[in-house]
Amino acid sequence: MEKRGPFGDEGAQTSNRAELRAIIAALGFRHWPGEGFHTCVIGTDSEYVVEGATLRAKSWIERGWKTRAGTDVKNRDLWEALLGEVERWTDDGLDIKFWKMPREWNTVADAAANRAAAGVEAPNHWREVIGFNF
Repeated sequence: MEKRGPFGDEGAQTSNRAELRAIIAALGFRHWPGEGFHTCVIGTDSEYVVEGATLRAKSWIERGWKTRAGTDVKNRDLWEALLGEVERWTDDGLDIKFWKMPREWNTVADAAANRAAAGVEAPNHWREVIGFNF
């Protein structure tokens, strides 16, 4: 999780930002349609991500990135990057769906992510993720 977002804005290191960042990175790992995929299901225990992507994003955009209460949408930079990725893949023939899984199904992955992040200094700048980095 970089200290700066995709457009150079500083971003707090929060779990919501990390969840959005992980999905953006996952979408860049492969050329999904070129490998025969027609649908990509993003499974997450984050209600924030699933509801934001499937229910709220369109109205945020229509309201100029304001919530129903009139406040600025948090993590706009990452939402814009994610929606851009979804649009790019949709234009390439890949249907992206979001699935809210029960939190208890994600405990192993959550523990692994916390171990991996512990004690590691976050990079300062956004990095594009294209394919696997070995």
